[in-house]
Amino acid sequence: MRRYARVVMLAAGMSLAAGTFVGTAGQSTAPDMPSVIRAGTVAATPVSGPGSLRRLGLQLQHSAMGWTGRLGPAADAAPPAWPRATPSVLPELSLLTGADLYRLNCRACHRADGRGAPAEILSVIDPIRATSPLMVRERMAAMGRPITAAFAGELAVGAREDVLKRLKNGGESMPAFDHLSRAEIDALFAYLEWLASVPGADRRQLRVAEPASRIGEHLVKGTCHICHDATGPWPGPEALLDGVMPSLSSVVGQRTIDDVLAKVRRGKPVILGVARIAYRGRMPVFDYVSDGEVSAAYRYLVAYPPQPAPARTAPRGGLVVAAGTR
Repeated sequence: MRRYARVVMLAAGMSLAAGTFVGTAGQSTAPDMPSVIRAGTVAATPVSGPGSLRRLGLQLQHSAMGWTGRLGPAADAAPPAWPRATPSVLPELSLLTGADLYRLNCRACHRADGRGAPAEILSVIDPIRATSPLMVRERMAAMGRPITAAFAGELAVGAREDVLKRLKNGGESMPAFDHLSRAEIDALFAYLEWLASVPGADRRQLRVAEPASRIGEHLVKGTCHICHDATGPWPGPEALLDGVMPSLSSVVGQRTIDDVLAKVRRGKPVILGVARIAYRGRMPVFDYVSDGEVSAAYRYLVAYPPQPAPARTAPRGGLVVAAGTR
């Protein structure tokens, strides 16, 4: 039994090879609109501490984290026409699908299809397929190591627990997504199942009722906080040229909501260096978020000012150390 478990987890747990499990490649379009609606929204809390890149000692140009593959227009290009297809202010309450939660929290690293950017960012597809008893049995049969339905169920339960634990606590590089509520996790997991072509996933899709502040929180904590620290001064042109990124608190202190909308949605030149020359900038364009979602993120940062990393005390006394500084 242990030998079979080891075989399954090695084959199914964190494989990077496409097609390891029976099924199609990760899908990137959205499933049909789910009819089941869940409440369960929790109160928003401020973003805090260093961004993921600083926490891991990485630089934007040397990492795939937060990279969409698209840059804004060149500094000397004519400003593009930008009709507002969506309202700049979200309604008081919106219904988010699992696809929305994935888009706001996960897509910046794991990409639209869930395949990530190996070897730095692992695919979510096979770990999710390992939570399906049917897919586990199919995989083991294909390997010439058939197992019972009961044993496949046990392995799938363990795999699901591992995925949920990683989502809550994070991993070596992946941050913890402990801001997600139970209802949000259920909706997100159902979408991940659909993305991984798990049988029956289309019938398990959920929607979650969320206020605008919560949607802004998802975008900030799931996307913006990858590259931007929560707090810190606004960097000057020389620091920007050296790769220093503005903190989230300084962004709302130094830029208007329209400035941020333009930068996030279509790109905007930035002044770099002693010569004060306009450059395209390093920040990618996030064309898969809406004006309303970006506005909600800005308003969330104003309503819930970003905070430094929370302090923690060593178990046996000693110095109080800011979390994420080691």
